[in-house]
Amino acid sequence: MNVTEILQIGGALSLGAIIQSSSGFGFGLFVIPILLYFGFSLAPTVIIVVIGSAIQKVTAVKYLQEHLDWKEMLPFIIIGLVGLPLGIFAMSRISNMDQPVVKQVIGVVVLVMLALHWKGSIKSRDYVPKLWGYIAGFFTGLLNGFANIGGPPVVLWALAHQWSNRKMRGTILAFSLIFVPFQLALMLVTFGSEMFSPILKAVVLSPMVLLGTWIGLKIGERISQDHLRIYMQALLLFIAVSSVLKL
Repeated sequence: MNVTEILQIGGALSLGAIIQSSSGFGFGLFVIPILLYFGFSLAPTVIIVVIGSAIQKVTAVKYLQEHLDWKEMLPFIIIGLVGLPLGIFAMSRISNMDQPVVKQVIGVVVLVMLALHWKGSIKSRDYVPKLWGYIAGFFTGLLNGFANIGGPPVVLWALAHQWSNRKMRGTILAFSLIFVPFQLALMLVTFGSEMFSPILKAVVLSPMVLLGTWIGLKIGERISQDHLRIYMQALLLFIAVSSVLKL
């Protein structure tokens, strides 16, 4: 890596860690467009983001682990594992396209997810039907496989619950953390030795991820439950606007 790559990748990973640690999502949604803008191709970018976000998730989930209900999440995670290989297959189909086309595809995916959010106001309630958990799980796996941008479905599902700040952030992070080993294994089969260089770059720059994670966790602790919901929805709106501009 040269100095430019260190600054570009390290800065993007640190920003993604801050955003995801404070809100529970957003690493890939923010970092992938940044790295694509800098000229990186899709597959190496996704690999860097998978490793970087995995480091962030492990650190944050350990910090928030006492607020997690793994038994509640498990059925939805299993459904997500069904969608994961479908997303990786879709990524392999578009990874060799011109970068402007790739950016458009990523932008369209984000906008579709946000259109579902805009269609109706999400209100927290005492009981959320399990069907919505299965739907969120499937599309989280699909979008994680496609470009490690599986945050919006599980965020919308989490917002429907009357959960505390820590449980909401921790659940969103833990939900997608389980996908990481399966995602890496499928990507290794799909892309082979192309994975090694991006993995090394992400590991070398892991201190930037840890720094961003620490900053983001401290920010998240200072946000009330109601303000966290507003923050999450504002991030989704920002992603939508930036996606339109990139098109």
